[in-house]
Amino acid sequence: MNIQSLRCANVIKLDRPDGWNQSMAKPDTNEDDRSHWDRFYKKYEPPHIPSQFAVFTCAEFTGASFLIDIGCGNGRDLIFFSSKFEKVVGVDESEKAIDILVKSGKLADQDCCINAPINSPTLAASLKEKLGDMPENSFGVIYARFFLHAIRDADELAFWELCKTIANWRDVSIAVEFRSAKDRSLPKMTPDHFRRYIAPADFIASAAFNGFAVIYYVEGFGFAKYGSDDAHVARILLQRSAWKP
Repeated sequence: MNIQSLRCANVIKLDRPDGWNQSMAKPDTNEDDRSHWDRFYKKYEPPHIPSQFAVFTCAEFTGASFLIDIGCGNGRDLIFFSSKFEKVVGVDESEKAIDILVKSGKLADQDCCINAPINSPTLAASLKEKLGDMPENSFGVIYARFFLHAIRDADELAFWELCKTIANWRDVSIAVEFRSAKDRSLPKMTPDHFRRYIAPADFIASAAFNGFAVIYYVEGFGFAKYGSDDAHVARILLQRSAWKP
């Protein structure tokens, strides 16, 4: 399969990597992740207010001029960010989510979305193109809320590679929030899907290995409550460390 980038309705759409097949998408079930999220976003409308973590991130990074939302979904937080940062870019594998987001007309910049999996070999180049008009000395944030626990280990490796690549172009910090290992047995309100509950210490070790240092870390309840689902989450902010792999 040739990797191609094509523009459609102001959205960059990227193919999956060579060698990908549906059986690789979800090793624990027969369901393709993308199909699950397409159905989810078709059925559920985003809340009309941003997440707590989005507001927290804005308050922590007041000097940032751009933000990249990895796993932006149907834009709950990206819409909020679009009025707070000079440039925002949203990335999501769900074509339905991106389509709903673009057609909502709520983004300050309609040409800010990329429909691609995290391991797309052309995602980095597409992001670089989107950030092309940002000064080389500009500062930004890579944001990922409730994304990391919904991907597999190999995809987390792709996430780190992408972060390192972006950090070579611009000065960036990373803001992540994910379900921790302590959330595994707790009730969930959203439909069942692949979840990879993460031990914060393991994630912090991975961050250090990839050249990022913790500047803020907290975990617990009350950060991402949704109805009866009071997820136990970790909230971590990172910056590029002096040591780079």
